[in-house]
Formats: sequence, C-alpha cells, structure tokens
Amino acid sequence: MENLWILFIIIYGLLKGSREGMKKAALKKSSSNEILFFYTLIGWIFTIPYFKTALQLEPIYIFYSFIKAAVVCTAWIFAFSALKKMSVSLYGIMDLSRMIFSTMLGVFVLGESFTWQKATGVILVITGLMLVNLKKNTESKGVTLTVLIAALLNCFFNAVSGTMDKILMQYMESSQLQFWFMLFMTVIYGVVLLIRKEKISVKSIKTNYWIPIMSLSLIIGDKLLFEANANPASEVTVMTVIKQCSVVVTVLTGWLVFKEKHILYKLMCTAIVLSGIFISIL
Repeated sequence: MENLWILFIIIYGLLKGSREGMKKAALKKSSSNEILFFYTLIGWIFTIPYFKTALQLEPIYIFYSFIKAAVVCTAWIFAFSALKKMSVSLYGIMDLSRMIFSTMLGVFVLGESFTWQKATGVILVITGLMLVNLKKNTESKGVTLTVLIAALLNCFFNAVSGTMDKILMQYMESSQLQFWFMLFMTVIYGVVLLIRKEKISVKSIKTNYWIPIMSLSLIIGDKLLFEANANPASEVTVMTVIKQCSVVVTVLTGWLVFKEKHILYKLMCTAIVLSGIFISIL
C-alpha cells in the first residue's frame, strides 16, 4: 500500500492523455472559453458533496487554493490556444516538456534529489521533443513560434501547479483542495467570459457531450493526483515522470480517431521519451 501512489499517478496520466483528444473534439462544437467554463462548472458540481469538509479549511489555505486555480486557468488558456493549431499527437509530445520544468522546480524549490538517472531521462525527453519538431509535414502548417511558446507556457504553469500540489497537500485534504480549486476556476473562467463579452451557445453545449465526460475524468484524475501528493514517499520529480504515460494515449488518439499521419515516426519519438522516463525511475 506504501507504493499505491504510483498506481494513482499512472491512472491519472492515462486519464489526462485521453482528455487531450476530447478537447480537440469538443472544440468542433464550442469555443475554448465556453468549454473551459462549463468544463470546470460541471467539475465543481461533482465536488459539492465535499462542501462541509471544505468549509473547515483555514482561510489562508483557501487563498492558496485560489492561487493554484489562477495558475491552472492560465495554463489551460495557453493549452487551448496551442491545441487549436497543432495535432493532438504533436501537442501530447510537446506537453512532455513540463517534465523539465517540474524537475527543476522539484530540485530547486522542494529540494528533491537529481540523480544521474533523472538527468539522463531529461536529456532523452529533450531529444524526443527535438526530433518530433524536426519532421516537416503538412500537419506543421500553422504551428508558428507563438503556438510553440503557448504550448511551453502551458507546461511551465502546469509544473508550478504540480509543485503547489505537493506543498498544499501537507496541510489539507484532497476533497478540500478539489472543492475550492474547482470553484475558483469556475469563477475565473466566468469572469473571463464577461470581460470578453463572449456569447455562450447553450444549444452547442447541450450537444457537446465531451464536456461532462472531460469533467468527470478531471475530477477522478485530480482526486488520485492529490492523494498521491499527500503520500510522504512521493516526489514531484518522480510523479512528473510517471505522468508522461499520457503520451501513449495522445499519440494513439491522433492516429485512431483523428487519422493523423506519420504516426510511426511519432511513436518512435514517443519511445525515446518513454525510455527516458523508465531510466529516470530506476
């Protein structure tokens, strides 16, 4: 049971990978801001049973939950901006760069060890990312420097969020963090919609069944993630490495669902990245 957190992170990674394809499909019927608002609203509704427990949390940690929500909201805005312009499989592999940011934060902020295995793993991840971007094909059309920067900023802010999870879970329960986190994200996205005066198409939302499915996946995944962070034996650097099993799901989704090309090449790049993951957890 001591290493149960590893299984939790594997399931979290697989759920996360499946959501990338769902986001791409959801964007066909709704705008990114519509999706983000209803995605988090439905997710928060799933956490309402935690209401009484959430109210017991000290105000300072409720504020920290708001900071985490703001960080994640920023990351997701960048993520949707990038996902509009790049293929699901390319996005999934680019998303692995968060491992580099998380490793740096784990070492310099949390004081976790940085062994030669982890160093080798990071080098292999960088190699895989560089190789996938060297491939010039029709899918690269529209993938500008701005899009790549948006993808990298998404990874950076997600890495910050992951580091905050490890710290916050020392002072609160997973149910408390989930309730306030989802509530604040819903409010933030609602404010964004108001500021931009963006119209919401209720009709398209009703038929966009990917949104509630993503919300349920998010709640289950985050519950497992927060529980893993609460385990004293877990490390951000190792958890980040294990999360990268999501790349298999995103690449296969791109191939089987969106009929993307050059899948063997992408699988080769993915294999290089995964080899780095396995080496780093030896």
